[in-house]
Amino acid sequence: MKGKATNTGKNKDRVSMILLGFYAIFLVLSLWIIGKIFYVQFIWELPTNSLEEFIPNYEKDVIHPDRGDILDCNGKILASSAPVYELRMDCCILKRELSSGQKIKAGKDSLNEESWRKGTMELCRGIAGIVKKGKTAEEYYSEIIRHRENDNIRGRRDLLLISDISHSEMNKIRTLPFYCKGQYVCGMKEKKSLKRIYPYQGLAERVIGDIRFDPKNPERNRSIGLDGQYNYLLHGKEGVQWMKSTDRGKAINPDSTVVEVEHGQDIRTTIDISIQDIADKAIRAHISEDAGIEGACAVVMEVKTGAIKAMANLKKNSKGELKESYNMAIGRSGAPGSVFKTATLMTLLEDGKVTLDTKVETNGGYLKEFPDLHIDKQLKNYIDQTGNKTITVREGLAISSNNVFRHLVIKHYGENAETIKQFTDRLYEYKLDGSYTFDLKEDAYGTSSLRNSWNIHDLYSTAIGYSIRQTPLSILTFYNAIANDGRMMKPYLIESFERNGAALKKFKPEILNGAICSGQTADSLTSALKAVATEGTAARRMKGAKCEVAGKTGTAWIYLDPQDKPLKDKPWETADGERKYQATFVGFFPADNPEYSAIVTVYTTLTKSLGYGGGNQPAKIFRNIVDHIWALEDEWGETLEDTYEMPYMKENYIGTRQSSAPMPNLIGFGLKDAMYALENNGYRCTYEGVGHVVRQSIPGGTIDKKNATVHLILK
Repeated sequence: MKGKATNTGKNKDRVSMILLGFYAIFLVLSLWIIGKIFYVQFIWELPTNSLEEFIPNYEKDVIHPDRGDILDCNGKILASSAPVYELRMDCCILKRELSSGQKIKAGKDSLNEESWRKGTMELCRGIAGIVKKGKTAEEYYSEIIRHRENDNIRGRRDLLLISDISHSEMNKIRTLPFYCKGQYVCGMKEKKSLKRIYPYQGLAERVIGDIRFDPKNPERNRSIGLDGQYNYLLHGKEGVQWMKSTDRGKAINPDSTVVEVEHGQDIRTTIDISIQDIADKAIRAHISEDAGIEGACAVVMEVKTGAIKAMANLKKNSKGELKESYNMAIGRSGAPGSVFKTATLMTLLEDGKVTLDTKVETNGGYLKEFPDLHIDKQLKNYIDQTGNKTITVREGLAISSNNVFRHLVIKHYGENAETIKQFTDRLYEYKLDGSYTFDLKEDAYGTSSLRNSWNIHDLYSTAIGYSIRQTPLSILTFYNAIANDGRMMKPYLIESFERNGAALKKFKPEILNGAICSGQTADSLTSALKAVATEGTAARRMKGAKCEVAGKTGTAWIYLDPQDKPLKDKPWETADGERKYQATFVGFFPADNPEYSAIVTVYTTLTKSLGYGGGNQPAKIFRNIVDHIWALEDEWGETLEDTYEMPYMKENYIGTRQSSAPMPNLIGFGLKDAMYALENNGYRCTYEGVGHVVRQSIPGGTIDKKNATVHLILK
């Protein structure tokens, strides 16, 4: 028994030793693992040459959104983005291999240095033949070889050959035989970018705007017009996808997360590019050759809605070229001059102080209340022509008499501070302080202002358009309200935000003031403004216009900048007697049933000439705009009454003319008579519709080249 117990004890000791051994082994192993983890976590660094083995072969690819287009009201593209390319050349491609005598396999062919150069020359000829605006084939080739042979020239591996290549041109280049051998044989690298294009070139350029970013010259940076102000909508949102490299190039990693790109929205404007073209050409025709004019702006607005149909801003640069460099219509404020007399007259009529037939003493042309004030030349001319000692309010507005309106406001509102405030409160009701937002901004926008404190001198000065600053758009908004029976509409430029032709957000006309005056007052003002165009300061320019116009002329001095060296007591005049003028014509048409209102403002350089009044260049430009819009609108053609005699051509008339005669006015003609008249005057004809001619593409009275084609619209 004793031997058996001894064996059992030995077995237990052996098992204990084995377990202890296992424990020791696991303890050491655990300590080693813990130490290794500590080492890897806090001490060990991955060798730089081993990074590629541990990092997945993926790279982030940013998907750039397509920038939205800017459209006119009819969907015509005013600004769009198109892909353009530049070609760069690695001039040292395969140089080491080929110069050592090696032959490189390129598709079915093998290359040596001579055949590489021959292929490059063929490629240069192909590029020169496709991209006409670039260099010659020999110039491309010599530049490539010069960079290839000279090791000291910088940029040998990234030589810019040509930029601004269109998408269609790039597609043709890709078909050239040597180019098809690939980047690692021919050395050509293409780089794609988006370029903003403007199908109508400079038309509405300042309204459309742009974005310019130059990190090397921050002073050149700018963000203007619709493109700048609504960049957050037009730009869109970038997308992201992960790419992996394969033996055939890069491919999308199907296991990665993709952030979808959101392309930019389109902006449909209220601009009608046809009317914009009319306004632009009208300005150019009347100021381009006049050295005394610095620039001009014109705005056309739809009466019922306030939609801006055209906004042209042309200013001469240092070379004398007319460019849209600044939006004067909303960014340049100044004294409106006599166009403000209409606001004065509206106040007098609304308060029942006068009627259009109220008579005012002429007083020899002097202001009765301030006889030392200089004489009113317009009133003096009226006295000399008529011999009258009185003048009606209607006539006073027609001849643009300063002293008639000075006298009326002093008489009816100049008694004390309370009556002055009654007058100024009316002006604020007319929104003449520009207290509304517009879809565009310029640096000086919102500077239209009325004084906070007034005295008798401010009163009579404001009555004729001084002591106040307004932008052309602010003035037009007021006149548009008169045309709209007293309802003032907010001017707007954006019709909708769209994507893929579907409207995401539409903008409707907004009313600024439901009635700035009564309908009766609006009718009276229209009657007075018609007198300006028929017998007043604009009569000479508006005579014979295609439709009746109601409007007002205005001329004001411009306060000079310090560099113009103005006199201290006359800040609008130099020591040589030179001045700058702001001349305006503003109105609406057709006068009795207005469709459009418009304003034209002309700005002069320093001049001694007195010929830059609102009744001259601005009225000429306005008349030009009216006549061309009239020809553009189908419904404004001459309608045929029941008793109207149909125009006809003599049956036995045979034309023998060898050159073109003036274009006949075909409005109202039937198709047969219209074609007969055109052919006998040396013109060709295309037409659409049925009935009688309501519109012709070449206005009557103009002379065009022989065999010119005129397009007729019949209804």
